[in-house]
Amino acid sequence: MSDWHAPLSCSQERLLFVERLNPGIRAYQFQARIDLVGRLDTTALARALTDVVRRHEIYRTTFTDGPAGPRQLVHPPHPVELPVDDLRDAADPETAARAAIDEAIATDLPVDRLPLVRWRLLRLAEDRTVLLHLEHHLIHDGWAFNVFVEELCALYAAHVTGGSPPMPDAPPQFADFAVRQRAWLEGPEAEAQLAYWKRQLDGMPPYLDLPTDHPRTPKRRFLGDAPRFTVPAHLADRARALARQQRVSLFTVMLAAFEVLLHHWSGQKDFCVGSGMAGRSRPETHRLLGMIVNTVALRADLRGDPTFAELLDRVRDATFGALAHQDIPFDRVVTALRPPRVPGRQPFSEVLFSFHDAPLRPVSMPGLTAVVTPGLTNGSAKADLNVIAIPYAEQTAVGRGPQRQRDIEFIWEYDRDLFDATTIAQAAAHYERLLDAVTAAPRTRVSAVISQEAMK
Repeated sequence: MSDWHAPLSCSQERLLFVERLNPGIRAYQFQARIDLVGRLDTTALARALTDVVRRHEIYRTTFTDGPAGPRQLVHPPHPVELPVDDLRDAADPETAARAAIDEAIATDLPVDRLPLVRWRLLRLAEDRTVLLHLEHHLIHDGWAFNVFVEELCALYAAHVTGGSPPMPDAPPQFADFAVRQRAWLEGPEAEAQLAYWKRQLDGMPPYLDLPTDHPRTPKRRFLGDAPRFTVPAHLADRARALARQQRVSLFTVMLAAFEVLLHHWSGQKDFCVGSGMAGRSRPETHRLLGMIVNTVALRADLRGDPTFAELLDRVRDATFGALAHQDIPFDRVVTALRPPRVPGRQPFSEVLFSFHDAPLRPVSMPGLTAVVTPGLTNGSAKADLNVIAIPYAEQTAVGRGPQRQRDIEFIWEYDRDLFDATTIAQAAAHYERLLDAVTAAPRTRVSAVISQEAMK
């Protein structure tokens, strides 16, 4: 079997363009750790990872230039190298593991050579191991990572027990998706989706002017941090109850509260919040590894001082419209709108809010207890502010432990050249207080909620 070429998906094309404008940035690398408690069969794990690479072409793909521009280059299957760091004799194995993870994360993933997905085992004790997962966003999105975890569990179980994994022999391949997407873009449905976004964002201010701790510069460095904050279960459950009462999604409630925060922070009443949409409405994409996620610009309309319940209706309508028109690439929308370009700024998407709620079955491996922690920080930031909610109860019916985990974890990734850590911590605390206020009294006008918060 020899190498062969395929076109890029639109999301890949956009990301590769950003990377080439900013050589050396790590903002588009993804890191996760999988903690494994119990007796791990290292040989079975390496074989399972090799099977994943064999099954999915995207995990053996690099990116190169051709006569018609950048292309995917798909390579033949190969055995996975699984290096093992034995940290059992370290004074503090967990501290040593974190240092090893930081060192691995600091390593670049050049897009023109394999592998763009890497694994490393850190052995902390006889019955405790960490699997570090590193991959480039050119071959990754959040939904795909959850599919990877499910397949890894099934393949590991098959190698340990000698059984057959409960999955199809021929999974869908990303190159086929990219070809279909390119053909779709030439058709009438793509034109209709683009027309929707032109109407929806007509007259929108392209930038959200949050007050920053440090002045902007024309050249972004993509340096950041990503602290995690948790909305506790009792408050998350109140948000769920309000969503049921108002017949909206939990995402709508959490996003609306975030828009109230941004309105208070910036003073703007009409602005955009970017959000990542999975783009996996078609059945053939449900088990597909690769980068499909697309950014959409959700219009936040707080004009006329609505009640929070009224704002929920506006956010629901904007979200439904975005879901129905999520396939048109974000770059094409921006090009069609022709906003004034400002060096170092990203129109319609400087602040993002997304849910990482792609379905994830209980993580189960024979003889092991596994806990997955996605989104480890690597000291970078893709935008001014990128808030990612992880509602574990919505990902899986049983959560991550023996009891359902109902709290919601938030990753607040921010640009360190613009904001201080204390500002982001204060914003996260402010968001939680606003969420508490609006879920307790959703008929209160937004101005009253903000006034009450300002007096605290």
